[in-house]
Amino acid sequence: MSYSSQTKEELCRFEPDSVCCLLAELSGIVSAAGSVIYRGSGDKRLSIETENSAVARRAFTLLREVFDVQPELSTLRRARLGGRSAYRVEIRGGEATFVLEGCGIAVGQRRGVPKEVTVRKCCRMAFLRGVFLACGSVTDPEKEYHLEFALADEAFAQALQKLIARFGLGAHVIRRRQTTLVYLKGQSDITDMLSICGAQSARFAMEDAYIRKELRNNANRAVNCDSANVQRAVTAASRQTQAIERLLAAKGEQSLPPALLETAKKRLAYPEVSLEELGRMLDPPVGKSGVNHRLRKLEQMAGELD
Repeated sequence: MSYSSQTKEELCRFEPDSVCCLLAELSGIVSAAGSVIYRGSGDKRLSIETENSAVARRAFTLLREVFDVQPELSTLRRARLGGRSAYRVEIRGGEATFVLEGCGIAVGQRRGVPKEVTVRKCCRMAFLRGVFLACGSVTDPEKEYHLEFALADEAFAQALQKLIARFGLGAHVIRRRQTTLVYLKGQSDITDMLSICGAQSARFAMEDAYIRKELRNNANRAVNCDSANVQRAVTAASRQTQAIERLLAAKGEQSLPPALLETAKKRLAYPEVSLEELGRMLDPPVGKSGVNHRLRKLEQMAGELD
């Protein structure tokens, strides 16, 4: 099961503290995934379609608990889904009108976030949970950080963006073919959104993934840094030994002061050791900066031969 599906499974098990939040959640589902169908003889139907069986059961249960109606649940086969199943929850006639009015949705008008069912903060959170269940998805945090709501109604997308902004989160809106996406990027904003919706386990899983990625990145940076330091030390040691060999071949050991001669011999004998280690081999021992100064002097003297 994907991370997104696991998140929806968790949200479908969420139990709000009040009936008003159940209504707000259902209103979110209907606003995002509901459609009104008119058939002959004035027959009106409210249809909610989803590809997630848990979401279908959740919508079915909420309709019965909140409005005491008798919805129909059916399974569909969609060619566009590669033959996979989709699910439809449907209510008809007067019950459809009753549910739409109760959810604060006016048929034929510009769709937005129903104010009457999102007065309280907890209800706004529940409404977002319903919208996510209906049309949301979140990417596996081991890959990237991306959460989005895919909506057919651009006006509703703009209203949803404003609702998300009330929680201090910066959602973006983009049009892609026939769909408008409201999306969030970044681990911090997405974990906050998961928490707002009530998916605490999904939030903790994302935070754990973030910590693991940071540890891996820090370890890689440390390894890369160590490798670069080693490479620089090897390059410097090679340059120093070549300079010393040229200097001794041209002028001989007698041309060097005792301190420089001792340092030169130790570097030729131990080209692989660090400056700090080289300094401890000298008699008396010399600090890293002192060794570096002597080797630079030897390189300078070799350079003057040119």
